This record gives sequence, structure tokens and C-alpha cells, in this order.
Amino acid sequence: MPPYRLPLYHRQSPAVRCVNFLCAVLLTLLLIAGIIIFVLWLSLRPHRPRFYLSDFSIPNANRQSGLANLPVRFAVGEHNPNQKIGIHFQEMAASVYYGDEVVAKGPVMQPFYLPPKGDTPVLGQLTATEPTPTDPAWGRFAGELAAGAVQLRLMLTSTVQFQTKMWDTKHHHMKAECDFTINGDGTLQQQDKNKPCELYF
Repeated sequence: MPPYRLPLYHRQSPAVRCVNFLCAVLLTLLLIAGIIIFVLWLSLRPHRPRFYLSDFSIPNANRQSGLANLPVRFAVGEHNPNQKIGIHFQEMAASVYYGDEVVAKGPVMQPFYLPPKGDTPVLGQLTATEPTPTDPAWGRFAGELAAGAVQLRLMLTSTVQFQTKMWDTKHHHMKAECDFTINGDGTLQQQDKNKPCELYF
């Protein structure tokens, strides 16, 4: 039987060891950079603004001649939950719907900036155009108003851009929808005060 021989140990050349060392350093740096980017993304990830309906009214909504030319007033609170990200808003428009019928619409705010953790009220005053006594929806609207509960929907639309000191995002089309109910005198029902609105991007 031939004698047992230990395998020969082949030492790596200096060039191979240098390449291995550089690869290890590179992988470590990539891992650290990935962790830093992930932490920054978590801290700077834009959160959508929040809207809630503070007040709404259509004075004299229970008159017999319809809503045409009546003022439509509302107040919507807006909050930016981001700690380091501001939000630029272009012109904001509002529309009020009764079912699929437009009660009133028009611009309500000029372009503005909402700072981080900032709050701003969206105060709107529109002029109602519908429904009138000649509209098919007027009979249903008048009946619900007499019963003391009419469901309406307020829609706010704008284009927004998130901003930090280092970068700006692209522009996003935004739509906030607030569903609520008014009393027979055209005022907002108490349970819908400060009700959150749905937000779509």
C-alpha cells in the first residue's frame, strides 16, 4: 500500500488576495449604502395630505324656487403629515354634487405651499346653479330636504408636487372627495363635522 500523503497547500498569490479583499470591501460599502438609502427613503417617503370637512352650508336651501344663485360655502381643513417634506399646490377647484348632478363648481384657491407639519384651511364660496324646479332631480331634492337629510359630495381637485431641500417629485393630480349630509335648513349635519375626506392620486 502506498504511503498516505497530505494534500499540498497552495498559497494564493498576492494578486488574488488583493482582488478578494477589494471585492469584500466593495460588497461591504454597497451594503452600507443600501442601508443608508433605505433609512433615508423611510424618513423622506412622502405621505399624502389629509383633508377633513369642517363646515358646509347653503343658506335658504329650502326655498321653493330652487338652488340657482344661492351661495354655497364650505371649509375644509388640510394637514401635511410629513416632517421634512413640503407640498406645492397649484390652483384648487371645487365641485358640489347631488348624485350625478353638479350643484356648484369653480376655483376656490390660488397656488399655495403647505409646509411640513403645516395646516391650512380651504375656504370656498361658490354659486349654486342646480337643481331648479324645472329639473327632474328637484322633486327628489326638495323631498329629502323637507325630511331633513340630503346627501351631497364635495370634490376638490388640484395638482401637487412634494418638495424637500434636496429634491422635488414629479407633479401628481390629486382629488379629495368629502361625502356628507345637510339638514333641512342647508347646514351640515353634526355627525359629519370634521369628517375625513377620501384622497385619490
